[in-house]
Parts: sequence; C-alpha cells; structure tokens
Amino acid sequence: MKMMTTKANYFNCFVILILFAGLFTACAPTNRVVNYTHQFKGQSVNGAHARGISANNQYIVISGKDGNLGVHLLDTIMGGAHIQDVIENIEDFRDIHLDEKGNCFLMNSGEKAIIFGIAGGSRRAILFDTAGVFLDGMAFWNRNAGIVFGDPVNGKFYLANMTNGGDDWKTMSPNTMPAALENEAGYAASGTSIQTIGDSTVYFGTGMGAKARLFCSYDRGANWIVKDTPMKAGDSYGIYSMFFWSENEGMICGGSYKDSTYKKGICQYTADGGDTWQEKSRGLDGYISCVQGTANGEFIVATGRMGTFYTTNKGQSWDVLIDRPFYSCFVNDKIIVLTGRNGATEIIHYSISNK
Repeated sequence: MKMMTTKANYFNCFVILILFAGLFTACAPTNRVVNYTHQFKGQSVNGAHARGISANNQYIVISGKDGNLGVHLLDTIMGGAHIQDVIENIEDFRDIHLDEKGNCFLMNSGEKAIIFGIAGGSRRAILFDTAGVFLDGMAFWNRNAGIVFGDPVNGKFYLANMTNGGDDWKTMSPNTMPAALENEAGYAASGTSIQTIGDSTVYFGTGMGAKARLFCSYDRGANWIVKDTPMKAGDSYGIYSMFFWSENEGMICGGSYKDSTYKKGICQYTADGGDTWQEKSRGLDGYISCVQGTANGEFIVATGRMGTFYTTNKGQSWDVLIDRPFYSCFVNDKIIVLTGRNGATEIIHYSISNK
C-alpha cells in the first residue's frame, strides 16, 4: 500500500508538471516574423498634411488638410497610380469612412462640424451649420448606422448620429452623458479616438482634463458611462487613439504632441472593457497618434512622431517598423497604410510567419 501511494504521488506530480508546462506554453508570447514589402512611397495629396485613411477591396482613400483627397487603386499600387482631388472650403478632413460600395463619409475638424458625403461621384455636405463644434472622430457599426463625437458643448461632449445610410445626421441628446471635466476634450490627431464594436458598443477617449477617460455606450449612444484610465492627462496629454478587437479587449495610446519623447504609460491594455489596465509602453519611443490592427488583435501597428512600431503579442513587446514619423495608420490582414506630414504616404504589403 505504501508503494502504491508513492507511485500515485509520482504520477500526480508528473500530471501537475505537464499542466504547468502547458499553461506556460499557452501564456508565452508567440514568436512571429513579419515580412513586408513597400508597394508605394510618396505623396497621396498635394503636399497637405494627411490624417484620414480608409480602404475597401478596391480603393485606399486618404484625406487631409484643405479638403485634399488621394485615391489609390489597389490593382495599380505597384505603379504608384492614384487620383487626386480637392473639395473646396474644407479646413481639415481628419477622418474618413469608406464602405464596400465605394461611398465615402469625410469629417472636417475645425470651426465648423461638417461631414461630407461622396456617393456615385456626386458630392454633398450632409452635416453642417454647426459652427463652433470641433469634431474629433467618427465610427460606424454598419453602412447605415454611424456616430461622430466632438469637444464639449455646454459641459458635455457633442454627439451626432446617422441611422439611414447617411442622408440625415442629427445631434444626439443621450439619456445619460457624464459631464466633461474642466478643459477635457477629445483629440482629432488621426480620427481614431472613437471606435464602434459589434452591433451596439461605442467607446471614445479624452485628455487635457484632470484625467484621461474612456466614455462607453452599449446601446449606440443612447446611454453612457465613463471609466478612468491611468494614462497621463492635462494640457496636451491623454488618449489620442484606441484599438479594440472585442468589447472587452483592446488598447489605448497617446502621450503628448507637445512633448513627443514622453513615453511613460503611453500605451495601456485592457481585457475587461476598461475596468482595469496594464501598461504596454515598453518599446515605444514616445507620443503615439494612432494605433490600429487586425480584427483578432494578433498584429497591431502604432505610429507617431517618434516612428512606427508593431506588435504580434498584444503589446508585450514592440518592434520598429519604420523609423520615420507619421500621423495615422490603417491596418487589415494584408496591408499597412501610413500617412503624415505634407501628404507623405507609404503602403506596405505584409505577411506573418512563425519562427
């Protein structure tokens, strides 16, 4: 009996060791190699700063200052072919949404809240006459439903939504919207400080006030709650961009455009929808104005004045992709698009393989 007990103990210890080994393997960072080729390097718009990016299966559309647009045809990218256009009387197209049918919504950031629509080659301003509202970003649940947010008006963040495919945008008056802190505002650096998730969830991030906060709605903006984040706020600090790959899991990035080398806590990761946060800043050299990634979060790109970085392990480590500064990035499972100062644009085709 004593020998049987000893053997049982050995067996139990062996099973426990296997379980621990499996757990360790599952938790260890995946070692992946990113292979990429530069397909286009140049300017997308006429020397104007470019911040908005969107793409579908046929086109990449880039928007920028003074109403400039650059349209790249995906099947001719290798030759650098693209179309340039200018929409007059626009201050700065900071955000753009392109649907699968080629219809565009473009958001102006400036003295007027304007959302401009392009459909079937025709142009029309579909949200205007809102002087004094500075828009920070827009996002869409589907081709018929979207939301845009702007800096506070009368102490609360401005919201407008669209529910019928874009013909009519209306100012929203949510049932519950927490009051903005003193000096609190959003950042329109890349149009990515707001994100829709799933069918009804939307988040947006803030800065400049006493705290950098995450505003959350789970019913398309009808009701809101707000959650504090550990990111530095005040003056020019706060949340400039976010990327969530589920309602619970994602990251926020930022810092300060005035203090580009400040890098403490500029990337924060959450696995519970912003209730708790883990710092993932190690490897980032400073201010990040945009973070985007694949739908599963397995490949994420962050860019800003200190360069462009990528992670294949959800921020546990970051590697340098390009050491030049950009304002914005777009990422899907095949391409990375980077835009920046004076219309600088790079389009990169990439793939990921295991070591």
